[in-house]
Amino acid sequence: MLRLVGALLVWSLCASGAHAQGRSEVGEGEAEPLITPPKLIRFVEADYPEGEEDDPSEVAVELDVVVGKDGLVTEATVARSGGEAFDQAALAAVRQFVFEPARKDWEPVAARIRYRYVFEMKAPPEELTTGWLKGTVLLAEDDSPAGAVVVEIMNAEDELVRDLVAGPDGTFIATDLEPGAYEVRISGGEYGDLTAKEQLAAGEVTQVIYRLGAKKKAAYQGFGATAVVDAPPREAVKRTIDKEELTRIPGTRGDALRAVEILPGVARPPFGIGLLIVRGAAPQDSEFFIDGVSVPLIYHFGGLTSVYNSYMLERIDFYPGNFSVRYGRRTGGILEVTTRDPARDRIHGVAEISVIDTFVTIESPITDKIQISGGLRRSLLDLIFPAVAPEDIGVRQAPVYWDYQFKLNFLPSKRDRVRISAYGSNDRLELLLEEAGGDDPAIRGQTEFSTSFYNNQLDWLRKLGDKAEQELAISVGPQKISFGLGDTFRLEGTFIQTYGRGEWRYQINNRVRLITGLDLYAAPIDLDYVGPQPESQEGGGSQQGSLAGQEQVIADVNTTVFRPGIYLETNADLGRIVRLILGLRLDYYSEISAFSVDPRLTTIFTVAEDMRVKVSAGLFSQPPEFQESEPTIGNPNLDPLKAVHLGLGWEYDALDGVRFGVEGYYKYLWDRPVTTPGGLDPFFINQGIGRIYGAELSINLRPPEGRQYFGYLSYTLSRSERKDGPNEPWRLFDFDQTHILTAAFVYNFPRNWEIGATFRLVSGNPATPVVGSVYDALNDVYIPVDGRVNSVRNPLFNRLDIRVQKKWTFQGWKLAVFLDIRNAYNYQNQEGIIYNFDFSQQTPLLGLPIIPALGVRGEF
Repeated sequence: MLRLVGALLVWSLCASGAHAQGRSEVGEGEAEPLITPPKLIRFVEADYPEGEEDDPSEVAVELDVVVGKDGLVTEATVARSGGEAFDQAALAAVRQFVFEPARKDWEPVAARIRYRYVFEMKAPPEELTTGWLKGTVLLAEDDSPAGAVVVEIMNAEDELVRDLVAGPDGTFIATDLEPGAYEVRISGGEYGDLTAKEQLAAGEVTQVIYRLGAKKKAAYQGFGATAVVDAPPREAVKRTIDKEELTRIPGTRGDALRAVEILPGVARPPFGIGLLIVRGAAPQDSEFFIDGVSVPLIYHFGGLTSVYNSYMLERIDFYPGNFSVRYGRRTGGILEVTTRDPARDRIHGVAEISVIDTFVTIESPITDKIQISGGLRRSLLDLIFPAVAPEDIGVRQAPVYWDYQFKLNFLPSKRDRVRISAYGSNDRLELLLEEAGGDDPAIRGQTEFSTSFYNNQLDWLRKLGDKAEQELAISVGPQKISFGLGDTFRLEGTFIQTYGRGEWRYQINNRVRLITGLDLYAAPIDLDYVGPQPESQEGGGSQQGSLAGQEQVIADVNTTVFRPGIYLETNADLGRIVRLILGLRLDYYSEISAFSVDPRLTTIFTVAEDMRVKVSAGLFSQPPEFQESEPTIGNPNLDPLKAVHLGLGWEYDALDGVRFGVEGYYKYLWDRPVTTPGGLDPFFINQGIGRIYGAELSINLRPPEGRQYFGYLSYTLSRSERKDGPNEPWRLFDFDQTHILTAAFVYNFPRNWEIGATFRLVSGNPATPVVGSVYDALNDVYIPVDGRVNSVRNPLFNRLDIRVQKKWTFQGWKLAVFLDIRNAYNYQNQEGIIYNFDFSQQTPLLGLPIIPALGVRGEF
């Protein structure tokens, strides 16, 4: 027989389109492209030609070989012959070679090489007894590579024989596998998991293409998409911001959570201060979650930046109404942030600095079962604010915020995943007001604001067989708030929040799934309060928040709030068209010694392959705010606030990459806590009601192939009204916005330029006119006399945001420079009215001017 020696002599890249374009010149400031040749990873011996054994001399055949992007030989021709018999034997063997493909700037490309095949007599080889599996993992939506997904290969005894991570191009190779049946398990994250059966034979390479998300129509979990929840769905409406677009929305400075503001049903808060106002509900009626655990806030002060680094997020899910019984104690909407597991392939990092803040993140595998990641951010506003603050404001502590994140991911077995997380946020501002405010003379002297929270979280996901799994999570951490306005108002509070959740999911059969769970919120509270008697937070007119002429009260609170809840949900497919989702939730509120029972129902009709209709109804309950139920300043005998949600929706995938959605909704509120007439004891009573109704239209643009652009258009028409007592008239909600129009578009141009814009046109917020004033001689202040509450509006709001980014790719790292301009044409939007001391003169209160944010980011 024979021994074969192969050697690469010459090679040249043949990337797609190279013959037509030639070599492009490298622009100034750009690195030369990094080029690596193919690498032979599977060699096949050729049969020595019959009749040639008598001549033991060495024979060589030189071949021109084209290696495709997938590492397989696509073409082979003889360049220098060694004889007809040897030529044919060499060609037959080379066509079975497998290579690691050539790469240009880390991207696989086709390549042409010269290969010298040498025939030499040798002892007969042993028979090949193993096989190979070569796979490529793609995304079903556009056939793009799935990237570094985890691939597990199990043998017939369900034992793990290979644990692999696919490359950036989605490829993986498992060598030297015993012949037989195997099960390939691919963990695709948001695109779902995939399991496939493969049969391997000795001496053969089995090549397979796997597509993730094939069971989802176009895998349409894109930014702003109104989509059915991952099977089985658990909400009538779920809008997701995909990780591909998380940091690319203009006007957000690359902050993923700021992008939530452009989704349908989300109203614009004044000055963009970071309040979440969902479908006409008050900000405190909605709740934030990070990895299933409730957090007190999601933005730093001013709403400039969120408290969790966007480069450590997997996705953001937004439920504007009719959400699952998994969520309770709220009547507005739910915003859930899912963080990303650390990288399993190698060390990665991101560092960025801009005029607003600077941050760094890093992630790395420790072992094949343990990975860690971390991030740290600090604002730079304290370097700028003293220079721009008005002369009558003394800056003792310029605004400073910082946050941190840490995660450890542990995979002790194929059925278990354990995550340990720690994250926190801290904000602080301290000013000295030398002169009192024109319309509130009581506000002067030292003004201080600080808030912080620190969560330490442990969660465990375990598969309890093929049909069941459990998920357990617990989080413990302190929250602190300190807020003072001179000598007239002070709030100091410390809360030790404990939040736990357990959920069990069981697939009864291929049509029915059962979900049951419990969650617990507990918080010892230590609170000191000095200020005016608290009143209703919304609908207070021009005197809302005013301290002038108010009588002070003092409250020293030491108590513990305990709120357990249990829930049960079933998802049933009634044939191929109807999916029914039934849920029931029971909650207890210790601060008011009350229970609530909330049934919910959603029905989804798949009327065509590309069209769905959704109908939903549900009951939602919410405890009173703390100041409303605390015995010394509120009423501990209040009942929970109640709301019923009704919804009707339609989705249509009109074209590849284009989705239309229409949602109609109605909400009715009752048992709203409102201030008693005259503010007398018991201070709050359940006599308020409300009604909210509207419609949302959305169009989502996502290319069916590649990701050169994405876009979004939405329009919301809504009305939100309140009634503060049986004999009171209906009035507008403080943040009622009749029209909300949002358009966003981002495009990737050649040479790594990206340009995008976001435009918003929104009705102005309602306002209460001041029709006169009364002089209070005792306190030497003028008290305004209000007209009808929220009977006028601020002018129409409009704003254009622009983002431009340029990237450079070098060997092993990337550099980006970006400019994010908020309010690009510097429009002077009116946010309210400022009055002089006796309310005889008024001046428009203007919103934020143009804010350009220039930054530099490096990634490796």
